[in-house]
Amino acid sequence: MLRYVLRRLLIAIPTLLIISLAVFGISKCAPGDPVENIFGEEMIQIFTPEQLSENYRRKAAQLGLDKPVFYFNISPAAYPDTLWKIYPLDRRNRLADLTAQNGNWPANLRFEASIFETQRQLELLPDSSLEKPYFRLAISELSVQTELPKLNMHFGLADSVFRRIPEATPALSQSMDSLRKYTRVASEDLRKSALNTPAFHWYGLNNQYQHWLSGFLTGNWGLTKRQKPVWQELRPAFMATLALNGIALLIAYMISIPWGVEMARRKGRPFDLWSQRFLLLLKAMPVFWVGSLLVVLLCTPVFGKAIIASPYLDITDTWNMHSESFFSWFAHKFPKFILPMLVLILYSLALVTMQMRGGMLETLRSDYIRTARSKGLSEKAVHWRHAFRNALFPVITIFAAVFPALFTGSLVIETLFNFPGMGQLAQSAFQSHDLTMLSAILMIAAFFSIIGNLLADLMYAWVDPRVRYTSK
Repeated sequence: MLRYVLRRLLIAIPTLLIISLAVFGISKCAPGDPVENIFGEEMIQIFTPEQLSENYRRKAAQLGLDKPVFYFNISPAAYPDTLWKIYPLDRRNRLADLTAQNGNWPANLRFEASIFETQRQLELLPDSSLEKPYFRLAISELSVQTELPKLNMHFGLADSVFRRIPEATPALSQSMDSLRKYTRVASEDLRKSALNTPAFHWYGLNNQYQHWLSGFLTGNWGLTKRQKPVWQELRPAFMATLALNGIALLIAYMISIPWGVEMARRKGRPFDLWSQRFLLLLKAMPVFWVGSLLVVLLCTPVFGKAIIASPYLDITDTWNMHSESFFSWFAHKFPKFILPMLVLILYSLALVTMQMRGGMLETLRSDYIRTARSKGLSEKAVHWRHAFRNALFPVITIFAAVFPALFTGSLVIETLFNFPGMGQLAQSAFQSHDLTMLSAILMIAAFFSIIGNLLADLMYAWVDPRVRYTSK
């Protein structure tokens, strides 16, 4: 049994690593700048490019983004191995886009430096200059271009405005001459061979993925968009979802398993037939419709006295871990857990009960069951002592599928009852582009999916020893 467990663990570890690579890669492919996404308001207060770059570097270091993305990189030789050191991200992407067209990284850097110098010199022009606002706008448009044809066009516009400025200083004229020269070089000196030659760069362990994975394993999951630790915002929703789904699933299994066994024992009798009809009806009803119906029946005076005052939780009902314990909060808010818990129980009853019935009927057709009956054992002993364990296989399979939902929640039910759980948190993180929170939720879902499948494998081996022996 120990070897069987170790073998399953060895399979689970690389699976989790592959999922972590996928989640990390998705977060890197998502649009937007993660530094500006979290520290956007602070970045707006910076005016000069030097201040912006330095402030961006500090914020990136705070988020662990001041490192290469991965252990290695394979890119065209035109790109430097220190591209990841260029800040901020839009500047890095702009230089990378220009280099992808001409392969001339040094010329693109000089062009950018000339843009910065021209912007600095034009601010020294007197405010009485009529062409100064137009020249500033033209240079600003030129600085954000990432296509060489448009770059030349916008430089021509900026140059035509510059020639109408009588107050132009020699330094501004010199910076424009440099800009004119490097614009021509950037668009004409094409180095296609550097773009067609691959280069391998090794960065070692000090990279963003290593930092991100180490943080996930140690509980340091980064900062959310509100500049708070992820776990600090995640923990109340996680505990609320775990309590709601855990209790609902436990009750559903406690009802479904003996119910399914009894249905199999009385196959074809009224109890079995009426149970199948009722469970089929439950399975056919949408979850949101069942929840709404229960709200009308139990929370409004339409059909009598309202049994539950209010099934909805609001932001003031969220657990504050600094003021009270979770169990105290749960006991105080338990009346508001009843309806969403009841919906979850009804949703699980049909599936688990019918699977248990099917597993029992399949097992009762086995040869060893006929042997047990031929020995004169009672039907109760045949069902519970001989058939029950082997009939659990379909139920265990369902458990492996629903186990991650214990921790990740149900968006439909949480939205219906305004429940402050993981489903609502994931939705709000998606709408606000909180990539750090979304990555943490995805990793939690992946981790508990692997744990659920591992527990299912162990339960398979416990139910039927042939599983672990056959695997050898």
